[in-house]
Amino acid sequence: MNLRLLTFLALALLLLSACSSKQSLRYKITTTSSAKNPSIADTIFLSIKPAVEQQSISFYHDDEVLQVPYIIPSKTGEQTVKAVIETADGNSEISKTIRVFAPNKPKVFGYELIQSYPHDINAYTQGLEFVNGTLFESTGQYGNSSLRKVNFKTGEVIQKLPIDKAYFAEGITHFDGNIIQLTWKKKVGFVYNSDDLTLEKSFSYTKSPEGWGLCSDGNFLYKTDGSQKLWKLDPNTFEELSSQDIVTHNTFLSKVNELEYANGKIYANTYQFNKDVVVIFDPNTGIVSGVVDFSGLKKKVTQHNQLDVFNGIAYHPERKTFFVTGKYWDKLFEVKIIEK
Repeated sequence: MNLRLLTFLALALLLLSACSSKQSLRYKITTTSSAKNPSIADTIFLSIKPAVEQQSISFYHDDEVLQVPYIIPSKTGEQTVKAVIETADGNSEISKTIRVFAPNKPKVFGYELIQSYPHDINAYTQGLEFVNGTLFESTGQYGNSSLRKVNFKTGEVIQKLPIDKAYFAEGITHFDGNIIQLTWKKKVGFVYNSDDLTLEKSFSYTKSPEGWGLCSDGNFLYKTDGSQKLWKLDPNTFEELSSQDIVTHNTFLSKVNELEYANGKIYANTYQFNKDVVVIFDPNTGIVSGVVDFSGLKKKVTQHNQLDVFNGIAYHPERKTFFVTGKYWDKLFEVKIIEK
């Protein structure tokens, strides 16, 4: 095959590709629903614009063909619908992301303050976790990150393991005798023996861009990355198995930070949110069922120039209470969460 023929074929393929691309750009999927923010079981109608006569259109959701041009979502979060359009001018394939929200508005909770305890005012708190009555704490900032064992009643740091200055430590959790700690932007996590904080191994997360909050339900790990996604991890290989959007009745939540699993739900701080709140959501669906208003606690700590946001939550299963604090707060608060 000579060079001239090869050049002709290449140009022909390029032209066909360009024509197909232009054909796809002609169309778009439009959606309508009876609800402003469609949720589970709401009908979302699909159509193609502009309308073209003598066309055949097939709609797909989760790679399954829809028998009629609408979808009744069975799960929340961002979902992709696809349309294949066949016309006399050729075929086009287009897609659209639709957002499905939670069916109900979250309940509002408050708190009952049980007791306050001393807390290291120099700790930029990233994660809290109780293991057999001992409080473990992860602190952040480059050059000041650490993993600690703390006597929560006195605030005494029983053991402190500095983290290499290359890493900004983030959330922690406990699984099978180990403390697992995330780092922020290096996409690396560390596994420590919970008895003596000996480093056992490190692992990488390759799908999520950053490390923020971390918790465990005893079977899987769950992590956040600063986006609206909650990632489900294998606790042994640390592979990111799947992700789920965190949603309310009218928004997708991002910057979900410190996580704590308790009684079948995840309790989470939200970084730099406009209020001191914890959101409660289902780890399987991402649906936010509650918001806990912790306003007033920040006023109870020493006010100083470095005082930062509300962050840090741990559940004490024996006491059936939560412990919360903030970045550079000099108090740790024991609370009960109560519905308003």
